[in-house]
Amino acid sequence: MSYISTPEQEAIIHWQGKQLVVSAFAGTGKTSTLVRYALANPQSRMLYLAYNRAIRDEAERKFPFNVECKTSHQLAWPNFGRHYQKRLRGSLRITDVARLLNTRFWPLAKTSLTTLERFLCSADPEPSFQHLPAEEDRCGVDAGKILGGAQILWHEMQRTDATFPVTHDTYLKLYQLSQPALAARWDTILFDEAQDANPVTSGFVLNQPCRVILVGDRHQQIYRFRGADNALDAPGLAGADRLWLTQSFRFGPAVARQACVLLKEAGEERAVTGSDTPDEVLTRFPTALADKHRTVLSRTVAGVIGAALSASLEEKKVYWVGGIEGYRTEELEDLFWFSAEMPERMKSVMLTKEYRDYEEYCRVAKATNDAEMGQSIRLLDMYFPLPQKLAIMRRQAVTSEKDADVTVCTAHRAKGLEWPVVVLNDDFADVTDPLLSAEERIDEINLLYVATTRAMKTLVINELLQALNGQNAVSDDTDEDNETENGTPEEREQVSEEADEDRAC
Repeated sequence: MSYISTPEQEAIIHWQGKQLVVSAFAGTGKTSTLVRYALANPQSRMLYLAYNRAIRDEAERKFPFNVECKTSHQLAWPNFGRHYQKRLRGSLRITDVARLLNTRFWPLAKTSLTTLERFLCSADPEPSFQHLPAEEDRCGVDAGKILGGAQILWHEMQRTDATFPVTHDTYLKLYQLSQPALAARWDTILFDEAQDANPVTSGFVLNQPCRVILVGDRHQQIYRFRGADNALDAPGLAGADRLWLTQSFRFGPAVARQACVLLKEAGEERAVTGSDTPDEVLTRFPTALADKHRTVLSRTVAGVIGAALSASLEEKKVYWVGGIEGYRTEELEDLFWFSAEMPERMKSVMLTKEYRDYEEYCRVAKATNDAEMGQSIRLLDMYFPLPQKLAIMRRQAVTSEKDADVTVCTAHRAKGLEWPVVVLNDDFADVTDPLLSAEERIDEINLLYVATTRAMKTLVINELLQALNGQNAVSDDTDEDNETENGTPEEREQVSEEADEDRAC
């Protein structure tokens, strides 16, 4: 297959050096560029380090023979992960922690767990005071007791003869501490999605003496809450070569303009350029497209459930990205029956084992400020009676997207995906809220940017993005003498076209 590369891609494909950082905006063909780089260097043994299994599986179908595609956890599994296989869990329950620490003082259990999780994501050799949550988030618990609790947890998790559950981050941390020598096996490491890499991963990658190419988009960093740290700006890369990919092949100029509004909000000086393919940006979903498949992207799980419920009540078939079970509907139904004191209807007895009653569950949620527990409580209030609502959604759910009328997904799960028609839900955080910290604001802008740039042909923006468009138009007016308060002539024409389409609906 022949390719026509852009000048930006050509610079990367023919690069020769020790360390390279590629900043790639959404849809700019970063993976295909790395594939062409691998094809141009067939004698080099390469490791493509993927962010998750899905990306790894897709990469294996694209990269040539000289490239091995793995996740960081796959690297760690043979020597460490397999020894903990029977104890693995997706996450630790706060009740597991409280039981090991022999306490029902929930703030201590929560802060100890938070400290442990922050350590597991770091490149540091052992838990220390720097991994503690901020002082205002410690619920008055003594710092020494929190650190002591985290040290007990870490000691028990490392033991191969213990029964205390471990997470996948446990054996990855042990792998990083072993100082693996990747350069003995590979000449070049292709480190994808580096903006969302944990320090534990970037720590052992950047210490390798072989050639390293990091690719990512700092504006798609959306997992800081999981301990992700932008490896593209790591101190060890101060002398690295830096190149850019700014030409998007996913969407046209209209969606590109929306992306640029958010990039500008994030302080980015460069702009993403769309392709010549026609696309459109609307302020509401037109009835003319009622029978056309659309994807609704939400900020929260509650938003996803609400979008699915609305579509289901219209008798539309709904596809849940990741499966409906990934949105905790079974756990929610159990929580409903638990709150109604009808445990005989629960499918799992886990709640009854861990909490005396629903009131204690609510107290734990409040004491620990656990976002997932708090959201579950809110969902019970929002969608009462929940079992009947869930029955409607399950009846309308399909397992193949080609059979669906509507796809629902969180913005986090949507990363790396794309759809012809995307609708932005109204549950995204208000990035103009002065109470947001600088970090929180950037995180929320990034998430909205990720959601916005999933659209290929049609993007229906929410009220928040409409407001940002208005602010951007005023800002542009102060910067450019040849623009009116309504924007450039091209922008005014686009707005007029959108208004006509809205009126036609």
